[in-house]
Amino acid sequence: MPTDDELQKAVSDAIDARLDDYRASLFELLRQPSVSTTGEGMAEAADLVAATLTDCGFETELIDTERYPLAYAERVPESVREGETDLADVPTVVFYGHYDVQPPGEEDAWDSPAFEPTVSDGRIYARGVGDNKGQFLAHAFAVDALAAADAFPEVAVKLLVEGGEESGSAGLVEYLEAGAPEIADADLLYVADGPQHAVGPTGEADGAGTAGSREGKPTLIYGNRGVLAFQLDCRTANTDLHSGNFGGPVPAATNRLVQALSSMRGPDGDEITVEGFHEGADVTAADRELVAAIPDDSAAIAADLDVQRFDGDGTYYERLLTEPTMTVNGLSGGYQGEGMKTVLPATASAKLDCRLVPGQDPHAVFEAIESHLAERFPELEATKQSTFPPMKTPVDTPAAPPVAAALEEVYGEAPVELPVLGGSLPAALFRTVEELADVPVLVVPYGDHDQGNHSPNEHMSLDRFEKGIRTSAAVVRELDGGF
Repeated sequence: MPTDDELQKAVSDAIDARLDDYRASLFELLRQPSVSTTGEGMAEAADLVAATLTDCGFETELIDTERYPLAYAERVPESVREGETDLADVPTVVFYGHYDVQPPGEEDAWDSPAFEPTVSDGRIYARGVGDNKGQFLAHAFAVDALAAADAFPEVAVKLLVEGGEESGSAGLVEYLEAGAPEIADADLLYVADGPQHAVGPTGEADGAGTAGSREGKPTLIYGNRGVLAFQLDCRTANTDLHSGNFGGPVPAATNRLVQALSSMRGPDGDEITVEGFHEGADVTAADRELVAAIPDDSAAIAADLDVQRFDGDGTYYERLLTEPTMTVNGLSGGYQGEGMKTVLPATASAKLDCRLVPGQDPHAVFEAIESHLAERFPELEATKQSTFPPMKTPVDTPAAPPVAAALEEVYGEAPVELPVLGGSLPAALFRTVEELADVPVLVVPYGDHDQGNHSPNEHMSLDRFEKGIRTSAAVVRELDGGF
C-alpha cells in the first residue's frame, strides 16, 4: 500500500500532467457569458458546467428552479459504489460555488475583452475568473487528479454550483426550502469564494507602509458578514422649483435626504445611532482573539489605497470584522450638469448597504431603519432590495484542523484565520435546512487578495488557480477517516 507521501506525490504529479487541460476547461467556461442579472448566457453556462463536471468524473445533474438551474455533482469512493461501504459511514464534504457573474460593465474599462480570457504577467483576466469560476472548478479538477493518481480516499465529494449568487440566490433558496435532499448528509460545507487575506509589512517604528506591498496569504474563515441593501427616496414637491422664489419655506429634497442620512449617525459621523440596529449582534471572545492575532498592517493598507485616515477608534480589523456598518453607496438628486442651476430639487435618492455581524437579522435591521426614518422624515420612502444573513461557525469546530493542515501543506505556512469574511455570501442559507443547521461551514478563498471581482479587469493568478486545485485535493485527503 502506498504511503501518504507517495500518494501526495502521485496527486501532485497528476495535477502537473493535467494542468494545461484544466486551464483550457476554465478558459472555455470563462468565454461563456453567465450574467444572472440579465440572463445572458445562463442556460448555455449551466449545460457547460454540467458537462465539465461530468468530464471530471462526477455523476452530474442539473436541478431546475424557477430562476436558474443548480449544477449538482457527486463522486463517492469505490467501496461505496461497489456496495462494500455504506455512504453514511464515510465523511461527506459539499463544495459550494456559483457559475453566474456580475455584468462586465463598460467595455472600454477593460484592458482585454471581459469574456475572452487573457493571460498577462502570470494572471488570467476575465469576468468571473475569481468570482467564482476559477475557484469552484478547482474542486472538480482536484477530484479528477485524485482519481487519476489512484488516490481517491474514503470521502464522498459533492459539488453544488448555483446560478444566481450575484442576483439574490433565488434558485438556491428554492432548492433549500425543498429540503436539499442531495446534500442533507453533509459533514462539512466548504466555500471557496472571495479574496485571500492580505498581509503587509508593519513598517518601521512609525508603522509606515508602501503602496502595493501587501501579499495574499492562505486564509481560513469561519463565517461571513451579512448584508442589507436598501434605497431611500425623498419627495418634497411635485416639481423642481426656483431656489430664490421658493427656497426657505419649501424644503429641498436633497437637503432633507442629507438630514435623514445624518440622523442615523452620531455627532462624529461614525457611530450608527438607529435604535435596534445592533440588536442580536454576537461577537464572541474567541472571535476577538482571532482578530487580535491578525497582524496590524493598516499602514500598508492606507498606502495601497491612498487613504489619509481610517474611521473609528478601534484597530482596522476590529472595525472591519466585529462591527456592523452602514454605507451610502450612491446619491442622486438635483442638477448635475455644467455650471450652475439655482434649482430647489423635488426628489432625491440614496442607495445604501449595511454589513452585519453574526446574530443580526437583516430584516429586523431594515425594520429598525424604516421605523427611525418614518418617525422623523415622513416624506422618505425606504425600499428593501436584497439581503443575506450573516453566518458563523464556532472557531473550535473539529472540521477546521484538517482544512488548516491542507492549506499549510500547499502553501508551506499556517493560514491566517478570520472569524468572518468582510463580504457577504449565501452560506447562512444552508442553515435553514434542518439537517444542515449545525454542519460547519468554512470559507477558504482561493482568489488573489486584489482580484478585482465585480470590477473591470477581474483576474486570478495562474499560481492561485493551481494552488486552489492542490488545496482542494489536500482537503479531501485530510478528511479521510472523518474529523
